[in-house]
Amino acid sequence: MDKNTMEYFGIPSPVLMERAALCVFYQMQRLCDKKGRILVICGAGNNGGDGLALARLLFLDGYPVSIYLPVRDKMTKETKAQYETVKKYGISFTENLGEYDVIVDALFGIGLSRPLEGIFKELIMWCNRQDALRIAVDMPSGISADTGALLGEAFQADLTVTFGFAKVGQMLYPGAEYCGKVITGDIGIDEKSILGEKPKVLSMEDKDIKPMFPARKKDSNKGSYGKVLVIAGSDKMAGAAYFSAKAAYLSGCGLVQAFTPKANRDILLTMLPEALVTDYDSDHLDISLLREKMEWADVILIGPGLGTGEGAKVLVEEVLKREDKPLVMDADALNILSFEMELFRQSKAPIIVTPHLGEMSRLTGAKIPEIKERILHVAGEFAEKYGVLCVLKDSRTVIGTKKGLYLNISGCSGMASGGSGDVLAGFIAGLLAQNMSIEDGAVLGTFIHGRAGEKAALKKGEASMTARDILEEIGNVIKENCMVKNVQTHNDRSEENGRIR
Repeated sequence: MDKNTMEYFGIPSPVLMERAALCVFYQMQRLCDKKGRILVICGAGNNGGDGLALARLLFLDGYPVSIYLPVRDKMTKETKAQYETVKKYGISFTENLGEYDVIVDALFGIGLSRPLEGIFKELIMWCNRQDALRIAVDMPSGISADTGALLGEAFQADLTVTFGFAKVGQMLYPGAEYCGKVITGDIGIDEKSILGEKPKVLSMEDKDIKPMFPARKKDSNKGSYGKVLVIAGSDKMAGAAYFSAKAAYLSGCGLVQAFTPKANRDILLTMLPEALVTDYDSDHLDISLLREKMEWADVILIGPGLGTGEGAKVLVEEVLKREDKPLVMDADALNILSFEMELFRQSKAPIIVTPHLGEMSRLTGAKIPEIKERILHVAGEFAEKYGVLCVLKDSRTVIGTKKGLYLNISGCSGMASGGSGDVLAGFIAGLLAQNMSIEDGAVLGTFIHGRAGEKAALKKGEASMTARDILEEIGNVIKENCMVKNVQTHNDRSEENGRIR
């Protein structure tokens, strides 16, 4: 995109460099006292040129700034020009690192692909030991912009000012932790700079919720918003079924029916009287009853709290025979399938799978650290191999689809607790019942689920929040982003100048 902007649209590289420097400068004006000592560390590439231009802007605005250049040869043409300019202004270059109030990292930016070594590694380690505000230009040195991987040692930023678009490595861990707060600045690189090529990874923002969320019609009834069958729970374990069914209702779905063992019936009817409940004998499963309920549903969710016994296996196999209903497969349904992966290929239904890392490990045979290291590729490869949509849950959930990858950036550590995944599966199923595509339903559902978790954390704290707290905040997220304000019903009338309004 950088190259396209310069070569196709004809925007000179120095112009982009100046605008990048201005983006960081504006943030530093907001954060930094003019009495504080500032050190800008610059590399030989164009990221170093951004840093040199920034140092000039700071100097001209009255900030006490010094520049440290660990290497002065092999500069790019643009960086060399900036270097000559700052020398003419008489800006201070330092050889001896002392104490500073602000340290700016403009060493490597997004171009680094190998571990830091030698003087660069020692320099970054020195930066991280200082009691100073640390700001990274575009990307903290030592973090892969593509994967978020730690390349030996990395600059620990309090703030990263990036340009054009956020980078995947700033969203995935451990990179996200090293970036601190990320602010994206406009330097003249936008969607047009892609020249029609779709990005490999997309993310949602709050502004995307309203246009995607299923519309409500004034002339409608409960049958207008779809029916979800939740096949969940095992004997005396009704919690997962409750969380999934409740979340489906909170999506706006019209009717939810829980298909669960007899022991859970009274519990579910008490906890969620809105739901229909069909119970079955775990020891003598009536397949005809299951088929009847599947026929009733528009979407089927199976797996939360189901167990992995023989009866549960029969349920999973029977559900996969349906070819006309979208399926959401979670938890124990995935554990069962991990022993019979050919069942995926036999099914022609639109399927969403929602594994956490442990379940993905069982499904693929890969170890959890290997999955985390390649989480984008693992989700995409699994989706392509089995013809499903894969919602791979982690601190950053990745959604692999036939059309590409989505990286979910909502959520918090408080969501790493029992029942959170059941809520997500139910919420996605409820959206699908309202005629959303499996791609839109998975992406939107995951994003809203994460935002609800963030709201719950603000009220309860990340350590103390539970899945029930996430449920309670889903409606608030939808209301804040989708509600039409100042809507009057036909009974809300007021007279103005003799006319009915």
